[in-house]
Amino acid sequence: MSTIVVTQKNGVACIGADTLSCLGSLRQKAQHVVNKTKITKIDDTFIGLTGTSASLVVMNSYFANPERPRNFSSCEAIFETFRHSHAWLKAEYFMAAMPDKGEEYETTQFYGLMANPYGIFAIYSYRSAQQFHKFWAAGSGRDYALGAMQTAYDKGKTAEEIARAGLKAAAEFDSATSAPFEIHNVPLISAEKPKRSRKK
Repeated sequence: MSTIVVTQKNGVACIGADTLSCLGSLRQKAQHVVNKTKITKIDDTFIGLTGTSASLVVMNSYFANPERPRNFSSCEAIFETFRHSHAWLKAEYFMAAMPDKGEEYETTQFYGLMANPYGIFAIYSYRSAQQFHKFWAAGSGRDYALGAMQTAYDKGKTAEEIARAGLKAAAEFDSATSAPFEIHNVPLISAEKPKRSRKK
């Protein structure tokens, strides 16, 4: 598993992740692995995924084709983006949609968090999304990260400071989470100062 966190404060969105990989009881720490990232960047959006490492490989491969639509600016846009991708993921990447397990809908095997100029989001296997005001976390260390970020949010000066607090707590108590951490910051559109028109 993994721990992924997102938070926003003072005009900046931040996403962070640990860098530990686990194969059963085998722990692969960052100093042993070259491709240790759990976060990818699609256009102006950083996406961190939990679960199997294959999901990040598949997502990068799918969106490498510039003709495939992508819009992560709202919950509705994220849903439409992954709704469009679902058939391709089954046909080209052999995704197991699990329609025979009593699910209401087929699943798209992506679960994680996003940070972009429009805010911070969670994405779920039914292709739905949620947007958050302050912070959220996903993965095996989620509960520890959420508690730490709740405590740190009001005192923290930056989004990155709050994200680090969440990741440090998860690494302290969750066996599937470990430093070093990967962290990315994104300026929020709502925080950008309007451009002044030039006087003629």
